[in-house]
Amino acid sequence: MTKSPLKQATISVRIDPAIKAAAIDNLAKAGLSLSDYARIVITAAARDGVPKYFGMPNAQVLAAIDEMIADKSGKKKMASASSVEDLKNQLFGDDDENN
Repeated sequence: MTKSPLKQATISVRIDPAIKAAAIDNLAKAGLSLSDYARIVITAAARDGVPKYFGMPNAQVLAAIDEMIADKSGKKKMASASSVEDLKNQLFGDDDENN
């Protein structure tokens, strides 16, 4: 009795052509093809799950990052606080209920 060959599944992905070309170039430097790398990543996800460092920030985090970038680039200055009390007032308001 002979073993049947492993069945293969195909995955199709849409991606910006410039990103694809850059990935192919960088992977080739490591001796890998795009298909090799995809197989490695997908197999690791199947065996171990998604890495803990992998994730997408939510809208609130992205807005905070954008605000910091705008401040650093001089496009829009963020509010500053002169004391802890001033900071609390800016974060939570001036009413006594939040202090």
